Amino acid sequence: MLDQDNKENIRGDNTSENSELTQDESNLLTWYREVPEADRGYILRIAQSLAAL
Repeated sequence: MLDQDNKENIRGDNTSENSELTQDESNLLTWYREVPEADRGYILRIAQSLAAL
């Protein structure tokens, strides 16, 4: 499972052409990091359910 809080592998400059994340992905990751831990589990279960469809 990916560790969403691990910032070591994510570039800080999301504007370059070689950036690992798009601006939308970066915005989503920033939002996710601000979500309380209890809600992260709920989000994860929903994402896993949708991925299984």
